[in-house]
Amino acid sequence: MIQKNRAYASVGKLHLSEGDWEDRSDFYLYCRQQGLWPQEVGGQDPQINPDWFARFCPVQNVTGNYPPTLLIHGDEDTDVPYEKSLEMDAALEHCHVKHQLITLKGRGHVFDAALDAPKDPVLSRLLDQVVEFLKQHNDNGL
Repeated sequence: MIQKNRAYASVGKLHLSEGDWEDRSDFYLYCRQQGLWPQEVGGQDPQINPDWFARFCPVQNVTGNYPPTLLIHGDEDTDVPYEKSLEMDAALEHCHVKHQLITLKGRGHVFDAALDAPKDPVLSRLLDQVVEFLKQHNDNGL
């Protein structure tokens, strides 16, 4: 568990664009662990002002004009619940938006971070699926 003083010290005085992700990872982890991310980054409390967050919630903003959407999610993700992709998939389906949900069985949040990722047959097939989706839904004829 990251300590509060260590987390806030990691932010420093640099603008986000000037810093290094590694320098701020303690702040990110602390906020996620403590459930403070919305308050610390957005400056709003979702318990007090839930309407403020609606514009940032993709599933609440799906319309028939939504762009083709590819969702890729590991079903053992402990950072973002897999159910969130299922909810988005249902919302896209309801609005007749071209989309695809690719479920990576037994994979977590950072499913492609392993050093042997280029040799992983699941990730190799995934890359092929991503390219195919992009080809199918490219409006520029590329």
